[in-house]
This record gives sequence, C-alpha cells and structure tokens, in this order.
Amino acid sequence: MPYLTKTIIMGEFTVFSIVGLIIIFLSYLIKYKKQAHLISGYNEDEVIDKDGFCNWIGGVLMWPGISAIVAGALLWKFPTMEMTIVLAFALITIVTTIFAVTGGKKYKKKAEVFEP
Repeated sequence: MPYLTKTIIMGEFTVFSIVGLIIIFLSYLIKYKKQAHLISGYNEDEVIDKDGFCNWIGGVLMWPGISAIVAGALLWKFPTMEMTIVLAFALITIVTTIFAVTGGKKYKKKAEVFEP
C-alpha cells in the first residue's frame, strides 16, 4: 500500500475517532449533567420533564459517537470497504437522529389548539 494511501486511511481513522469522542462527550453532558442548552432547538417552556428529555436525547445520541469510532476503526482495518462503511455510519446516524426526535416528543407539551 503506498504511503499516501496509508496516510489518508490514518487521517480518516483520526477524524472519525475525534468526531466520535466529541459526540460522546456532548451526549454525556446532556444525559448525566443535564445540560439541555446543548440540544439544538431546546426551549424550556416546551418541555414537561427536563431530566427525562435529557436522559432520552443524551442516551440515544451516544450511538452515533460510538458508531463513528467503530467506523474509523473499520476504515483503518478494511480500507477497500470505505463506501460501505461510510454509508452504514450515515444510516446509523440518520436512524438514531429520527429515533431521538420522535422519542423526544413524549417529553414536550402538547400544542394548544386555537379555536375562534
């Protein structure tokens, strides 16, 4: 394997690992330290149970962080499977984000219906 290819693969592993660790750290802050302000679009007036909401969002969003580190390791070990690994990572991230958003709705207040 040429040197340039090895450097690129190591760079992918490094980037995926750093991104994964950042996501895990932010998820930790949300889940265990209850720092809800880190959640995009968080509005305290719309949430019924802040602790439950933080537990849910922080817990679910740890999975993309873990999958980023795993994806980086797989890219390092199996460089010929790059497209498959990156697509699997993207799919896991999309599915967990949808899961977090739909599950997080149970912690939000119901919208008031305006009747004239």
